[in-house]
Amino acid sequence: MKKIIELKNVSKVYTLFDNSKEQLLSLFNKEKYGKEFKALDGVNFEAFEGEVIGFIGTNGSGKSTLSNIISGVIPETYGEVNVNGEVSIIAVAAGLNNELTGRENIELKCLMLGFSKQQISNLEPEIIEFSELGTFIDQPVKNYSSGMKSRLGFAISVNVNPDILVIDEALSVGDKAFSEKSFKKMKEFKDEGKTIIFISHSLSQMKMFCDKVLWLEFGRVRLYGKADEVLNKYNNFLKKWKKLSKEEREKYRKDSINSNTPINIDEYIDKLEKRQFISKETSNKDIKEITVSKIVQIRRGKSEIYKDINDIINNKNKISSNPFKNEVYFVNKILKLNKRTFYRISRKKSLLNGDDIGWIDVKNLKTYDFIYVDSDMKYVRLTGENYIYDIPWGVKIQGRYIDLSEHEGELVKVVETWLLNNNVWLKVIYNDKPMWVNQAYVKDVD
Repeated sequence: MKKIIELKNVSKVYTLFDNSKEQLLSLFNKEKYGKEFKALDGVNFEAFEGEVIGFIGTNGSGKSTLSNIISGVIPETYGEVNVNGEVSIIAVAAGLNNELTGRENIELKCLMLGFSKQQISNLEPEIIEFSELGTFIDQPVKNYSSGMKSRLGFAISVNVNPDILVIDEALSVGDKAFSEKSFKKMKEFKDEGKTIIFISHSLSQMKMFCDKVLWLEFGRVRLYGKADEVLNKYNNFLKKWKKLSKEEREKYRKDSINSNTPINIDEYIDKLEKRQFISKETSNKDIKEITVSKIVQIRRGKSEIYKDINDIINNKNKISSNPFKNEVYFVNKILKLNKRTFYRISRKKSLLNGDDIGWIDVKNLKTYDFIYVDSDMKYVRLTGENYIYDIPWGVKIQGRYIDLSEHEGELVKVVETWLLNNNVWLKVIYNDKPMWVNQAYVKDVD
């Protein structure tokens, strides 16, 4: 296969100025002003005839900068770029003059590409038909939507028949029908042996169309290889990336730039969590303990439970929550520690009963407010429906319960009334033991 694109150790450096004065001084003085920003850093990359290469990466990773260098729109600062063939770049509004009409933009862009007036006249009807702009073709481009601009740019680029087609997010706008038509045209190009660079945030489009994928991370090549392999790893990365806060992402970016090798995001997140737990600056003012009354259910079996506050701070003596998964627990204390919240869970409403489980991160719990209403001290009769439980909320997998179908009309004493979200639960004495029944399954004594 013929090599069409080859980049050797390519970097692109911009100088960022704090103000216009710094920028002006830099033109007339040898002294350096502003700060250097590396949009690309030592990129090595090659593509062969007929390949479709996808560029992926988070915002600011350098995808558009790299595509513009390959297209000749901007020069590289360092390194070597070899491109064999005519390149056409398609991006939303790329190369379009907003003051001109769509038709005038077709003529201008084709003239810039070296086409004669006769060739432009022959191409123009095909471009207009492909763009599906209709009468809008004679309207100024400044009145176009982003989807319409993308259509026009795509229609011009594919009809001038380039050797290399660079598509930068141009198919992320506009309607589905036009996108499908565009993909069909791109497939024709691929079958003709043309090389295509495809930049998109849509991993499904990448998977459907690309042979290989180049993953850029903060200006560097993180991975380059077969589409399925790279996309799977990138998708796993994105799941972790989305969990990071804005501050954590910025720290990851700085650490990545300062590192000689790519950072393993799983290990990175694990370190972040440990830092959140183990804070040398933790003091009494960072620890806030609040008394509450809630009911919770553990929803993640992979979470961890800590026996006491010191274990949380030092991240030790923890046990898996898996044996406790899906069961109902009382919460009687909330702990605020280093911007994290923990609940102290127990099998019984009071910690004095000695059934304390420990502290667990609130993000691993389903929480329900459990509000004390009154000490009723009254009698009610059972309707004979549903069950009576030794814990509120009616969970059969935990604790003891009794089928009430054969106990219709029995008299029970109510000692407390509680509100569990919007449901009223009564604490009653049944067979000399405290039990719980939903108010819907009792009736007042006549």
